[in-house]
Amino acid sequence: MGFQPNFQIDTLESQFGITIKLAGELDSATSRQLLDRFERAVAALEGRELLIDLEEVSFVDSSGMRAIIVIERRTEEERIAVAFSPPPPPVTELLRITGIADRLPLAPRAGEAPPAGPFLERIEIALTRDTDAPARARNEVRQAIVGRLSEADSATATLLTSELVTNAVVHPDEEIGGPVGLRITVHDDRVRVEVTDAGAGFDPGSLRPSQPREPGGQGLVVVDGLSSRWGTTRCDVAGGEGFCVWFEVDAGTEETGAEVDQFSTPSRSQQYSSRHSLASSTHRASESQGSTVSNA
Repeated sequence: MGFQPNFQIDTLESQFGITIKLAGELDSATSRQLLDRFERAVAALEGRELLIDLEEVSFVDSSGMRAIIVIERRTEEERIAVAFSPPPPPVTELLRITGIADRLPLAPRAGEAPPAGPFLERIEIALTRDTDAPARARNEVRQAIVGRLSEADSATATLLTSELVTNAVVHPDEEIGGPVGLRITVHDDRVRVEVTDAGAGFDPGSLRPSQPREPGGQGLVVVDGLSSRWGTTRCDVAGGEGFCVWFEVDAGTEETGAEVDQFSTPSRSQQYSSRHSLASSTHRASESQGSTVSNA
């Protein structure tokens, strides 16, 4: 098989799906192994989900990139539910520069959440599932985070809340009813927003950025690009099973002064713009409906 000192590949199977876990260097000598494992996994999926775990991949050359593209194209053509766990930052940056990262199906990005601690304020509200719900949600989050985040981060949190509530109103199955749950939790260093509704939810691995001329379909792309971290959970709602999508925005500092260090970390909006090149949206708030407020 050749000299492969820094590569390992394992296949893990459960009732929910199959995971192909890679570690080490994905190059011309090892990429064939990934494609072989992928073919075997596809044959055994039987409708389950597939995860390509790249979290321990330390290097990818052009052959490895080609293998990733082959998998992405095949799963898209055959409508296979797949997700890619991102590799370490240096490798992720390489995939971003080459444009490959933008092709891959989204996977919830848990990130490194700050230690759990007491919250400063929590608001929970049930929104009527109608076209006014996103505007009411925006109004609620604006009021909850006033003075807690910078102007830019507040705008981000408002936009992401609006996107998730819009998804809950527009995209569910026709038979799903009931309200859309909104929970806003304010910590001293971050804001967390959770949007919950009835139904089975979605498979994050099946989500792909829409084409530029397709209407809608960018909500989760926006959340992935601008949030500090996000994810999904199953939950219980009145009358049965529910689904929750959450995100967090860390409190940052506003850049002041005429000069900015050329080596400073890009803002979330700059990072998002470089990754997705999407036009920004401006939203207008409307009247809110009653809410429940808890103070720690």
